[in-house]
Amino acid sequence: MTSMQGVPSDSLFGPLSTIPDGVSCSGQGADELDGIPANIRQDVEPEVGSWDQYFDEKRDIQLEERGGTFRVYMAGSKGAVIYCLHGCGYTGLTWALIAAAVKDRYRLVALDMRGHGETITHDDLDLSSTTLSQDAVAVWEALLGEEKAPTVIVGHSMGGAIATWSATLQAIPSLEGLVVIDVVEGTALASLPHMSAILSNRPPSFPSLQVAFEWARHSGTCKNSEAATVSLPSMLRKEVAVDRGRWVWRTPLEKSQPFWQGWYEGLSDAFLGVKVPKVLMLAGTDRLDRTLTIGQMQGRFQLVLLPQAGHAIHEDEPARTAEVLLNFLQRFRVGEPKVPIPRPANAGIALPIAAGPAYSQAPDKPR
Repeated sequence: MTSMQGVPSDSLFGPLSTIPDGVSCSGQGADELDGIPANIRQDVEPEVGSWDQYFDEKRDIQLEERGGTFRVYMAGSKGAVIYCLHGCGYTGLTWALIAAAVKDRYRLVALDMRGHGETITHDDLDLSSTTLSQDAVAVWEALLGEEKAPTVIVGHSMGGAIATWSATLQAIPSLEGLVVIDVVEGTALASLPHMSAILSNRPPSFPSLQVAFEWARHSGTCKNSEAATVSLPSMLRKEVAVDRGRWVWRTPLEKSQPFWQGWYEGLSDAFLGVKVPKVLMLAGTDRLDRTLTIGQMQGRFQLVLLPQAGHAIHEDEPARTAEVLLNFLQRFRVGEPKVPIPRPANAGIALPIAAGPAYSQAPDKPR
């Protein structure tokens, strides 16, 4: 979906900014949100997916140096690690269906980033790219650093930016791949002037989870109902005393505005500069900026398009996303012994051959 002079409205905040044409969420906080059927039974609790249907373990990692306790969800017990960072407003449970699809062959670790989900820090509002990337590295080090587990870092939207910045720190010595899902510097920066208006047009609360699910369905926020049942509840909190029992967003996205530009500025060059195999997954080629278009033509990363998906590609198309990840890890033998190229026993030492104008022999001067 595009709006506001052709800028994709879901290019920055997937779960918050996708408002379909003709549907308004004005009059926010009302018991009946515009565009949602008025006959929804608000007293009926919807079926909510449990984390342990998809993950094998959840763990809270206390990091004094990072000033908080970080929630991670883990699936699988063998193989390389797929380390997943969610987008702004989401939580680690956004990766639930991916975890179920890959855990027989690899391990998947999904982090609730600072200010999101069940992670609690002394400063939940510090969502700068520096802080978030250092958080991600610190959690990896605490959980996987001792074994130096071969790792592919995967990020969606804001998480894709943080995955890239984390990789540029070169603090994960066993990093073997980078996968970024539906975030491009040019598109994200072009969206920034419109984000405040988009955020002001979303409902700040819901009278029930059922209404929240219906809003997500009608707004096109999530096209996969199974993904929504496990992911959406983790993005909300029930504020009994403060807001009359209403469900409010866990992450106050409007307070993250000072950090938006820092997430994305310089991202394309940073992505291309990471010295590991890379994949960029997009919902459409219209999101590519000039730098990445040139980089893709030069073969500097693999581009995968999933035009049937919305912004949350991994939720909308979990089977296809998992297939891309599995193929990527297998193609580059992530976590497997590298196969040496045999050299014939009688082969001599290969010497470099000088070539090109700089090495051409100058013609003899006339005598």
